[in-house]
Amino acid sequence: MKKMFALVLAVLMVMMMFVACSKEAEQSSVEENGSSVVSQPGESSLATEGYDAYNIAAIYGSITGDYWGIVYNGCMAALDELKTAYGVDGYCMAPANSNDYTLQMDLIETAVLKKVDGIVLSVNNADSIGSFITDFFNEDNMTPILLIDKSCNTDSKAIIGQEMSMTYEMGKDCGKLAAEAMGNTGNYVTLGISPENQNWAERSTGAIDYLKENAPEMVHLPGEEPYWMAQVTEDQQLAYIQDVITSNPGPLCFITSTEGYTNIAVAAVSEISAERQAEITIIGFDFSKTGYNLIQNDAIYGAVGQNPYLMGHDSIYHMCDYLKTGEIAEFTAVPYTVVTKDNLDDENVVEYLKTMNII
Repeated sequence: MKKMFALVLAVLMVMMMFVACSKEAEQSSVEENGSSVVSQPGESSLATEGYDAYNIAAIYGSITGDYWGIVYNGCMAALDELKTAYGVDGYCMAPANSNDYTLQMDLIETAVLKKVDGIVLSVNNADSIGSFITDFFNEDNMTPILLIDKSCNTDSKAIIGQEMSMTYEMGKDCGKLAAEAMGNTGNYVTLGISPENQNWAERSTGAIDYLKENAPEMVHLPGEEPYWMAQVTEDQQLAYIQDVITSNPGPLCFITSTEGYTNIAVAAVSEISAERQAEITIIGFDFSKTGYNLIQNDAIYGAVGQNPYLMGHDSIYHMCDYLKTGEIAEFTAVPYTVVTKDNLDDENVVEYLKTMNII
């Protein structure tokens, strides 16, 4: 598709060419808000006591791309460790199209028919998958589901817990980066995902709330709500960003809510003059090798990144913990890290990058 090719080419031109680093074998520690959170492969509160030979299905919206490829790697590493140590079996699957919630329903139903012991699930549509879970699960087929990355709109007893980042706090840190980069002045736009999922919306509302309180002179151009990127086509997303740039001279900041939207903002900005580019700041959300290179090349000021490797890895262990004891935390926070060009050499950031095999 010509449109998609142009977008990818624009991002690559900004990033410059790089040689991919070889993958590290070991998982390392990361730091969240100054507190070191260590998770070594095979480490769990109950792993030393042993597990039974459970069968676990991990079902995501995607298992490819910068972010979800890392989640997948963490999941498969955990399954390999548990297979070797305890005979735990499992698999990780996702629809070929990340928006295909009908196929994701089929994957959930298939897992239940296979009589897996537990499902680790990242929904690709909070409403549709939530309604399906509510209607599908009953006393005869009840299978424990651990949600990761985002919430799901259901009150089904199948849901045993959530494992995800504190997205509102991440949004506030995005706002803090924006204020820092902009000197507490200028216009800004939050490029949100969509409002139906709390975890998605909070990525943007956290930033708006922070800037309202701490940088009141900064003006949010869309008004009270973010610009919801998922509600429009990619052509409309690009057109909106370009229109904002041309209609609002002077300092301007885009605060994104996914790495994909970060790339779209970078592509839009790359098409304008160098003089205008110097007035524009982009704050990224989520992190991978792509974000690392964008920061190094000054295409974005910084990013607030979840740790997708730990999310994929530790959620498998926590499901095993639940299957062993019948107990699990209602909410488990996945660590996140704030990354800028100025802190790339800080110990906690280096550990974070190594965890995801970025360096």
